[in-house]
Amino acid sequence: MRVLVVGGGPGGLFLALLAKRARPELDIRVVEQNPEHATYGWGVVFTDGAVKALRPSAPDLMDEIAARRPPAEHLDVIVGEERRSVHGNVMFRIGRVDLLALLQRHARAVGVTIEFDRRVAAREELAGWDLVIGADGINSVVRELYAEELRPHVTFGRNWWAWYGTRRPFAAVSLIFEPQPEGLFVGHAYQYAPELSGFVAEVVPEAFEASGLGALSDAESRAYCERVFARHLDGEQLLDNRSQWFRPKFVTCERWTAAGNVTLLGDALHTVHPSIGSGTRFAMRDAVALADAIVEGGDVEAILTRYEHDRRPRADAFQNAARRSIAWYEALAERDLGDPDRFALEYVMRTGRVRYEHFRRLNPEIVGAYERPALRAAQLPEAVA
Repeated sequence: MRVLVVGGGPGGLFLALLAKRARPELDIRVVEQNPEHATYGWGVVFTDGAVKALRPSAPDLMDEIAARRPPAEHLDVIVGEERRSVHGNVMFRIGRVDLLALLQRHARAVGVTIEFDRRVAAREELAGWDLVIGADGINSVVRELYAEELRPHVTFGRNWWAWYGTRRPFAAVSLIFEPQPEGLFVGHAYQYAPELSGFVAEVVPEAFEASGLGALSDAESRAYCERVFARHLDGEQLLDNRSQWFRPKFVTCERWTAAGNVTLLGDALHTVHPSIGSGTRFAMRDAVALADAIVEGGDVEAILTRYEHDRRPRADAFQNAARRSIAWYEALAERDLGDPDRFALEYVMRTGRVRYEHFRRLNPEIVGAYERPALRAAQLPEAVA
C-alpha cells in the first residue's frame, strides 16, 4: 500500500513513523510545504498523562522527549501580584523544532521518505496513492480540496492571541492574568530550552480595541506587550517569530473520509484550543488511532471506518472540553480577580475534566482558603441563634 501524508508536523510524522515501524512493506511519503530546517514556532508541552498515553506506541521516542529537560512539577496561576502554585500535573517541555527533528530522525530510520518545500495545491497531485492523509494543520489545503465531502465547520474565537518567546526562564508553566486600564491581558509562559521560554499573549476583545493593538506594527505590538508584562519578564524582551495577532480557529468536520481514500488528522480535522495547550498531543493521539487501524489491515475503506469509529468519540469529548475552556477565557472580563484562590480553582476546573476531590487532595491550601469562608458563612445563622 502506498501512503501519502500531506504535512510534516508532529501528527503527520508520528503517523508515518508508527505505520512504517509496524508494517515495513508500506511505501510512506511525507510532503511538507516548509523548508527542512524551518524554525517556526516555540515550544511544546506534554503532561505526564500525555506521555504515558503515547509511550506504548513509541516508548523510545517518548522517553527521549521526557529526558530533554527536567519536568515542571507545578503550574503557577498569577493574578496581578498574587501567585498560586497548583499541583497535579507534571509537564515535559521540548522545542517544536527539536521535536520535529526527533520525529524526522526516527521516521527516516525506518524508511519513511520525507520531502520538503512541496506544497500540494490540487487534487490531481494526490492521484496514484492508496491512502492520502491530510495532516497539514489548521489551514489545511487537503480539507479545502475535499470540503464538499468532509463538510468542515470553522468558527473564530473572540480573544486575540500572539505567539512570542523570551529569554526569561519560566521554570513553572505560568498563567499570568494582568489587569490593565484598557482591559485584561493574559500571558501563557513556559520554559522549553535552557535559555528560551514560549510566551503567548492573549487579549480580550475590549482591551484589544482600546489599546489599538490591531493598528500597530509587529514591533510596536511586541513593545506594547513587553510593557504590560514587564514585572513578569524580569527585564527580558519578548522575541518575535512570525508573531502576528490572530483569533484561534475552531474546526470540526462532519465527515472524516472523502473520495474513498482521503482522511485527515490533527488540526486539519478538528482543533482543540491554545488555552488547553494540547494540539500536538491531540494530533499524535489521532496518529496512534490511524496507525492502529492501518496495522489491523483490510482495505482502505475498512481502515478509515475503524479509525473514525475508534477515535471520534474520544476526540469529540476532548473538543467539548476545549469549548468549555474557550467559554471560560472569553468571559474573563466578567470574572472577579479579587480572590486568587477561588480564581485558581475556577481556572483548573473550567473544562470539567478535573475531579474536585483529586484537586483538593493535591492542593489543600488553595481549596482550604476557598472553602473556609463558605463554611463560616453556612454556619453563621446557627452561631447567631
